[in-house]
Amino acid sequence: MSAYTLLVLNWNGRDILPGMLASVLDQVAGSGGKLLVFDNGSEDGSDRDALELMGDNPCFSLVRSPVNLGFAAGVNEAMRGVDTGVTIIANSDTLFSEGSITGLLEGLLRHPRAGLAGPRLIWPDGSLQQSMRDFPFPGRIIREHLPLFRRRSYRHDPHETEMRCDWLVGAVMAVRTEAIRAVGGFDEDYFFYHEETDLQYRLLRAGWETWFIPSSRVVHLEGASAKRKFGEDVYLRYIPAKIRFLSKHAGACSRAAFRVWMASLMLGRMAAGSLNPALRRRDGRFRAAYCMKALKLLFGNTERNNA
Repeated sequence: MSAYTLLVLNWNGRDILPGMLASVLDQVAGSGGKLLVFDNGSEDGSDRDALELMGDNPCFSLVRSPVNLGFAAGVNEAMRGVDTGVTIIANSDTLFSEGSITGLLEGLLRHPRAGLAGPRLIWPDGSLQQSMRDFPFPGRIIREHLPLFRRRSYRHDPHETEMRCDWLVGAVMAVRTEAIRAVGGFDEDYFFYHEETDLQYRLLRAGWETWFIPSSRVVHLEGASAKRKFGEDVYLRYIPAKIRFLSKHAGACSRAAFRVWMASLMLGRMAAGSLNPALRRRDGRFRAAYCMKALKLLFGNTERNNA
C-alpha cells in the first residue's frame, strides 16, 4: 500500500489538466504515491488527453463518471477506491511547486491531530492568494469586512507561519483518509463552494484540526472550471453555499443576520457603482445587474446549492 493518493478532479480541463499533471508526475512517481484522475463527465476530450499524456505509467489511473457530479459527490465517488492513509485532493487548475507534496505530508506528520492540511496558494503572478478563512458565521464575516477588525481574521493574516485555522480554501487538501471517512465524506448537497468549509467544520467537531503549511506552495488558477459553468457570476455561488452552511450549522437568526449584512453590502456597492462609473467598469461587483442577482440569491430558495 502506497503512502498517499493524489486525487485530481477534472471537468472539461483540456487547457489546464496537462500542466497540472506534469507538475506532479515526478513528485508522485518519485515518492511512491498514486496519481488518480477522476473525470467528472468531461465533454472536451481532456480525459483522453490525460491517458495519452500519462501512457502506461504505473502510478497513474483514470476513473470516469458519465455526468458531472459536482465536487463533493465526485470526491466521494473517487475515494471509494482509495486505499492509502492520506489522500491529497487537488483541483485541475493547480500547479504544484517542487517539494510541495512532501511538504504537505510532513505537515501532517508534525501535527498528529491534523485531519487536513493545505499549502500556501499563489496566484499565477506570484502573489499570495489568501487561503486561510474563518468559518462563515455572520459575526466573523462582518469582521472580515471592517478595517479596524479584519486583521484579527484568518483571511487577513500574513500567511507566513505554519498554524491552525478554521478552514482552508479547498484547491488542494491533504486529508487523513480515516478522518474524512469517519465524518461521512463531503456533504453532497453542496455542488459548488463551501463543500470544504462544511467538511472542515465537521472534522473540527470530531476532534480533528486544520493546518496551514506555507512551506508547500501551489499555484492556483482560481475558478477555471467553475467559470466555464457560471461565467462571470461564479462568485455569486458563494451566497447559496453560505446559506446552506448556516442552515446546517447555525440557525434562523444567523441566516437572517447574514442576509441583512449581505443585502446592505450589495446595496452599498450598487450605490457606489452608480456614482463612480470607473469603479463599476473596473470591478463587476459594483454593477447594478451583479448586485441584483446577489439580492435574488439572498432572498430566493437557496437552501440547496445545486444549480
